Amino acid sequence: SMVGYFLYGKQLPSWDLEMQVFCDVVRHHTRGLFLESSDKTIEDIDFDKIHEGYAARPMPSTKLSIDVGVYCAHSITVSDCNLDSDWISGIGIAEDPLRSLIEKDASASRQIYGELLASWSACAVHGIHRNSHDRALEMRPLADNEKIVLCLHGGSYVMGGPSSHREVLGKMTESSKLRSFIIDYRLAPKHPFPAQLHDAFIAFQYLVNQGFKSHNIVLAGDSAGGHLCVDLVLLLRHIAKTTLRQMTPAGVILLSPLPGMHMHGASLHKNAVYDYLWPTPIEWPTSPIRLFYKPGQKYDDKYRKEICDPLLTPVLGDLSEFPPTIIQSGSSEILIDDIRELYVKL
Repeated sequence: SMVGYFLYGKQLPSWDLEMQVFCDVVRHHTRGLFLESSDKTIEDIDFDKIHEGYAARPMPSTKLSIDVGVYCAHSITVSDCNLDSDWISGIGIAEDPLRSLIEKDASASRQIYGELLASWSACAVHGIHRNSHDRALEMRPLADNEKIVLCLHGGSYVMGGPSSHREVLGKMTESSKLRSFIIDYRLAPKHPFPAQLHDAFIAFQYLVNQGFKSHNIVLAGDSAGGHLCVDLVLLLRHIAKTTLRQMTPAGVILLSPLPGMHMHGASLHKNAVYDYLWPTPIEWPTSPIRLFYKPGQKYDDKYRKEICDPLLTPVLGDLSEFPPTIIQSGSSEILIDDIRELYVKL
């Protein structure tokens, strides 16, 4: 990578040596994350072993600098915040599996791990000083109309968690002067769709139960977490119409979001030489999409139709009445064309 930089120049005009080497190294690494496979041998694939493999190779942990702020753990007791199965009637392809997940949680004592982050700039808004910051780590509003960021991390739905996103969340809470809460939602393929959406709703309801108003909760997510944010808005909108409750969040922040399961933009292949993410063919049963939605099912006409459901590919659904949204993405990403399509639809 370094030799190529000095012999042939920058891959892109804006890249310095560090950026080019980083992308080359990570691209090389991500090619090995999703092994080549075929539907012809799908019965021989051990998806539990694949899940264990990702768990054994987690995304690197990052630190929240003490110069930026502080954080602490907060676990959610699921039974206190679970969905009412009546709320999801007519939600579409997720209805039956969501009902099953709700029933399982009714007889279990499951918890969802999360972390609350507070930057010093967010603390200053509420008159909290560094040497007495305990109040900033209490899971309750510090003011009547305090806004808070609910973060849903990226990682292709198979990896990632609060520890991998502390640094980027620290920057977000520092610049926005808002506290943020990130959850460790269940991961595929052991926990396929819609387990992640179920956990995201529980986290949203948890914040509401702690006193935060729904219209003061900002959703933020990168990559798969961005896709999950859009899904959560669609679920909240459905529940609001069913229950006549106010469920609309304050806004949505999407950082290089996964636009959906049905992707067709030319940038998927045109930008593959630049993006550090490699466009794994959906025909592979071990691709991120196939691991996320019904792992072990063949990629047939039925599967192709199902992944066009709005909860899997939101751009194909009704995105009216969507809360204010900002999307950030690089022009050389493999998903940029599909992200632009999502932007236009919004």
